[in-house]
Amino acid sequence: MKTISHIRYAALLLLVALTGCVRNELPEKRTTSKTRVDHLLIKEVFYAGHYWVRDVRRWGMRNQPQMYNDDQYIEIYNPTDEIKYLDGLALCTNAIDPTTIIQFAPKDDFINRYYGVSAISFFPGNGTQYPVQPHKSVIIAKYAIDHEKRFIADLRASAEEEGEELDLDMYKGYEAFLDLTKADFEWTMPTGGRNDKNNPDVPDMQPIYMTKKADGKLAWQFELTFLSEHTGLALVRLPWTPDDFKKNLSDSKDHKGYRHYITVTSSQFADFYVIEVPFDHVIDCMTICPKSRFQMRPSKLDKGYNAVTDVGFSSLKSSDLPIYSGLALTRKWDGRKFVDDDNSKSDFEVKVASLSRRDKKGNPIK
Repeated sequence: MKTISHIRYAALLLLVALTGCVRNELPEKRTTSKTRVDHLLIKEVFYAGHYWVRDVRRWGMRNQPQMYNDDQYIEIYNPTDEIKYLDGLALCTNAIDPTTIIQFAPKDDFINRYYGVSAISFFPGNGTQYPVQPHKSVIIAKYAIDHEKRFIADLRASAEEEGEELDLDMYKGYEAFLDLTKADFEWTMPTGGRNDKNNPDVPDMQPIYMTKKADGKLAWQFELTFLSEHTGLALVRLPWTPDDFKKNLSDSKDHKGYRHYITVTSSQFADFYVIEVPFDHVIDCMTICPKSRFQMRPSKLDKGYNAVTDVGFSSLKSSDLPIYSGLALTRKWDGRKFVDDDNSKSDFEVKVASLSRRDKKGNPIK
């Protein structure tokens, strides 16, 4: 009996030890049907764009299919029963590319210390200017325009410049380009250039750092521009005002700023800068990365990664591009609520973008 008791006691000690080890690591978050999410969620990310091609086979040439991705968008959803506000929040991308392994100098490994940002654009407002109603969404577009109409207009303008007549029958796929004119925000700023696609009727997110050039025009840095197929994306509460950020941007001998120089010891990668966002200011985040290319997590806040393809778009056959055209990463629904396990692999699934154009039968045009 003593032997059995000793065995049981030893087993109990082992169980306690193992439990302690687990508790010292990042807790495994598992939502249930009764779990309530109390914050805004990144509900959908459309970054892949749409396939299109100009058919030049009549001239004995080979077609070169392409992906149009200026119709990217992000959907933010309020799963709570109370009004949430975008004012003072920001969208940002992580400074780490999850397709590469980076070896840091010991003092500069920030993965487990803060969310390291390379680009950040914020929502303006006085605090209650941009509400997100309970169980409603807002759409933030790269360009809040009708991309099909703009594409055709650009083709016509180009043909006129060349003194040619446009034959639209030669172009395939553009019919699926999204109409984002009803978006709530766009994350790109107006450039004033001839090819500017900014919609002046839709509010713009603001770059975190803006200055005036000698000619009086505004210049900005660190702004959100393009959603890569391998990046970390986060919705955050600004930990500082834009004015404070501008005044305290850089590290110095006597003062720690908000943007740090990161030393990399692996010879194949150069040093880089990151903007520090405290973990407790990150409302929601996700990691976009094709399965075959994943190398490292950009942040401890996300235990997984996801993508609309298993390989990078550059590795796909041209004939496969239509398969992935119009696909988005969409938050999973478990029958009662949206899943939020802090794991992009289990939180998101690949589906046709919800804002896809529809044919006469109501089917999405990819």
